[in-house]
Amino acid sequence: MHVRFIFAIGKLLSLALATAAFQFPTIKFVGFSGGSVDNRYDENEPKNRVTKGPDEAALLRQSLEKHCKETDTVIQWEPNATESYEVAEVIFQQVSQCDTSDFIIAFPCITRPTDLEQLALVLQSNSCKQLLGLDVVECELYPSSPAPYIYIKFDTTISPSAEDITDVHSYSSEFTTSATKRWLNDFLGKYRLCPYTSSATRAAVGLSSVNVPVGGVHIQVTEPTNIRNNSTRRAAKLVSAFWTEVKFLLPSSQDQWATSLVVFPEYDNDFQSFVQVCDEIIEPTVIATRATEFIGRAWFHPEYDADQVGHTDVIAGHAVPHKMVKGFMDSLALERVEYEELARANNLVRETPHATINILRRSQLKAAADYEKGLGTKRPKPNSIYVRNAIRLSNAKITSK
Repeated sequence: MHVRFIFAIGKLLSLALATAAFQFPTIKFVGFSGGSVDNRYDENEPKNRVTKGPDEAALLRQSLEKHCKETDTVIQWEPNATESYEVAEVIFQQVSQCDTSDFIIAFPCITRPTDLEQLALVLQSNSCKQLLGLDVVECELYPSSPAPYIYIKFDTTISPSAEDITDVHSYSSEFTTSATKRWLNDFLGKYRLCPYTSSATRAAVGLSSVNVPVGGVHIQVTEPTNIRNNSTRRAAKLVSAFWTEVKFLLPSSQDQWATSLVVFPEYDNDFQSFVQVCDEIIEPTVIATRATEFIGRAWFHPEYDADQVGHTDVIAGHAVPHKMVKGFMDSLALERVEYEELARANNLVRETPHATINILRRSQLKAAADYEKGLGTKRPKPNSIYVRNAIRLSNAKITSK
């Protein structure tokens, strides 16, 4: 799907990262701020040692264990995670499964070690610590450490309060998947809201001229583990589900899966918390790992409301603000819709049966842009799709799905 696949990914948020004070006494943070690399050594030397064979890899692991000997934490060794999005998937899977003890994960073969530094910086932020229930997040890279690793300690003083516990509907995976497919077929496809997706089985439609095959929409549903979940566990599960799906989608063939939907019913009744996790954890970690090179993303929710988001400019993951769509409408020779109706329709485009994240292939976004450039005078006017969708839903008298 194009930026229009699921209605405007928009400009990426810039991320301001600041190093927090470290509390763990024996593992120090060592990074390469600003992305500079000291040419006196090869930052991927740990990877080189692992690839020499199992004996050298075992010696490297022993060196790291000795380096961290003052801790009682078992080191999780992950030599197969080479891409930064794979590293993120491992980290958040562990965070989602464990909330009472600390852990160390080593990534000796990560292709871009400084991405681990940036990821640690995001997790050190106050918002991430609060949302995920973390106490300490630290990282060390080669050559200060024999191999790159991240250390995470949970805040065990946090206990669920009344505000932390949310009732969720006990939807089955089959029920949730069926509802999402109906949304794709009978709403998104029926009203042609996305020019490149016609149904749950046909996405990236019409892009064969730029070598993009038609593929299906992969739907991953995360079922609630308990009817009542505290907020930190719920947030960790959502972020983990997102990175698990990224890891699944990227190596899959485009003719099988053109794009993905991560469906997470546990947030169906909590739009603000869902957006907070998407904006303050998922989006910054996407940027930190430079996964923007591979994916686009967009947030959807049964109660989506751009006014609650409060943005006045295009930001990653969100619908274009209502007032901006009104400006597009005023500048284009198209049918007019009253502002209140326009805002309602603009939100409706982002309303799904369940809380959902769309993951798009960056290669397809670029290909769709190239395709539109080749249309010449037939190329759609810039930003016209937002106005067109609002008009289409308004005329159809759609009130909800």
